[in-house]
Amino acid sequence: MFGRIRKTALAVLQQGLAPEQLALTVCLGTAVGTLPLMWGTTVICVALAARFGLNQAAMQAVNYLVYPLQIALFFPFFKLGAKYLPWGPSISAEMLQVALHGHLTSAISLLGWATLKAVGAWLVTVPPLALLLYPLLVSLFRRRRSVPDLDHAA
Repeated sequence: MFGRIRKTALAVLQQGLAPEQLALTVCLGTAVGTLPLMWGTTVICVALAARFGLNQAAMQAVNYLVYPLQIALFFPFFKLGAKYLPWGPSISAEMLQVALHGHLTSAISLLGWATLKAVGAWLVTVPPLALLLYPLLVSLFRRRRSVPDLDHAA
């Protein structure tokens, strides 16, 4: 039963997408979905899908599927960004946790600086990785498309 639901969902999401478009959808949706912003990734994905003529449902599905990664990667991106972007206040993860549990104004300021540093780290890591993965995914999706469906072969 789960296999049939999975196949149906994949068919809907891949509908009308060439391997290049599907690879671009996965790369962009994953990259934007891991962007360390607590808002706005949905809007960015809508704009990118419209700009490149991609399937909106597929783009949002990828974006939402990687949402747990966005949360899990926020502090690693922040730490990397803080290491290479020394401007702004010095912020530790403990300071952010304390600020979020008490002082709203200091929390907003610290979270803003932390987000800025995390986005800086994201910019130098994730987009280049997405560019490297794109040709690999195109090749994989082309190969998968050329393999006959064994369920319908009989």
